[in-house]
Amino acid sequence: MADIPWTEKYRPKSLREIRGQNKALQEIRKWMEDVKAGKKVKALLLVGPPGSGKTSAAYAIAHDLGYEPVEINASDMRDREHLEKILQNLRAPSLLTMKPRLIILDEVDAIPRQEGSALASLVKKIVSSGEAPVIMTANDAYERHMYEIRNMSLMVKFYRLRQATVVSVLRDICRKEGVKVPDSILALIAKNSQGDLRAAINDLEALVKGTSDLAKVFGKGFAKRDVEKDVFDVLTSVFYGTNCALTRIDAMNSDVDPDLLLRWIEENVPYAYSGKELVQAYEYLSLADLVKSRIVRTNNWGLFVYYIELMTVGVCASKVTKPKGVRFKFPELVKTLAQTKVERAAAKEVLKSMAERLHLSTRTVRREIVPLILIDARRGKKLAKRVAEELRMDPDELVDLLESLVGVEQLSKFLR
Repeated sequence: MADIPWTEKYRPKSLREIRGQNKALQEIRKWMEDVKAGKKVKALLLVGPPGSGKTSAAYAIAHDLGYEPVEINASDMRDREHLEKILQNLRAPSLLTMKPRLIILDEVDAIPRQEGSALASLVKKIVSSGEAPVIMTANDAYERHMYEIRNMSLMVKFYRLRQATVVSVLRDICRKEGVKVPDSILALIAKNSQGDLRAAINDLEALVKGTSDLAKVFGKGFAKRDVEKDVFDVLTSVFYGTNCALTRIDAMNSDVDPDLLLRWIEENVPYAYSGKELVQAYEYLSLADLVKSRIVRTNNWGLFVYYIELMTVGVCASKVTKPKGVRFKFPELVKTLAQTKVERAAAKEVLKSMAERLHLSTRTVRREIVPLILIDARRGKKLAKRVAEELRMDPDELVDLLESLVGVEQLSKFLR
C-alpha cells in the first residue's frame, strides 16, 4: 500500500468517507435503498467538476451495496465482441467474489459525440434488463450528446469542495503518513487546487516526496496552476520550464495517460533539442521505458513515480539553453496504430485460424510459419495460394495482412 499513488491509497472505500457532498450523498443513499429493495431504478448520473469525488463515490457505492464494480470505458464501447461478453454475464455473479455486478461508466461526457447514441442505447439496454444497476460520471451533463443520457438517469450533482474540507483531508493523510506539513502550506495547496481534491493530494505527495527546492518555490509555482493540465501545458513545462521540479506536478495533474505522454515527449524532443541535449533527453526517455517495462513485469507500482520523473524532470533538465519555439506534433506512432487498428485485428484473426488448423500456438505460427509464407510469396506465392485457399481468402490480401505481423528485421533474418 505504501508504494501506490496517494490518490489511490486514500481513495474512499465507503460513502461514509466521502467529504463535503452531503446533499449528493442523501440522494445517492435513497437510490441505494431502492436497489437493495429490488426495485427497478434509473441509471445514476453523478455530475460535477474534476476531483469532487464522483468516481470515488461510484466505487464506494458498489462497496456499500456489496456489488462487484465493472467499468466499461470508451475502448470497450468500440470493441463490440468484448462488450457483448460483458453484457451476457451481467446476471451472473463475479467468478472471483461471487458478488452481483454493478456497471460503472466513467466520464461519459468525454465519449466522442458520434458514439453518444451508442452509449445511450447501451445504458437503455442494461437498465431495461434490470440485470445490473448502472452508475455514470460526467464533468458536464449538458453536452449535446448527453441529452438522452440525462433523460433516462437520476442526475446527482457534486460541487467543488470547500478549502477547509480539502485541508482536512490533507491533514488526515499527513497524519497517516507520519509526516508534518505546516497548516499554512496545506491551506496553500487547498487554495490552489480550486476544489479539486485529486489535484491537491497529488500536490501534497509531490511536495512530501520532492526536494527542498520544490518547497521553496511552492507558493510561486502553484499560485496560477490550472486545476487540470492538458498535454500542451505539460509539454510546455517540460521543454520550456525553468524549474524542472514542477514538471512532475504538471504531469500528475494532467488527465493525459502517462504512456501517451511519453509518446508525445518522444515525438517532440528532436524538434526542441539538439546535440548533447538531445542525447541526454533520449537517455532519460529510454530509462523511463525500462522502468515501465519493469513495472509491468513485476507489478511494482512503487516505481511509477520514477517513470514520471524520468520522462518529465529528466527531459526538462537535459536542456542547457531555452529552446526556440516549436509547434508540438501529435505522436506518429499513435496515429499509425489508430489507422491500422482494423488491419491488425484482421491479421490476428488470420493468425488464430492458421494456429487452429496447424494445431500450433499462435506464437509459433507467427514466428516460424508466417515468415516462410512471406518468403514463398516473393518466389511465386505457391504456398501462400494454398494457405489462402484453405482460409478462403485472396492470396494478395493474405500476404498483406501477414506482412503486418512480422517486422522487417525478422523477415530479413529468414531471407539471409
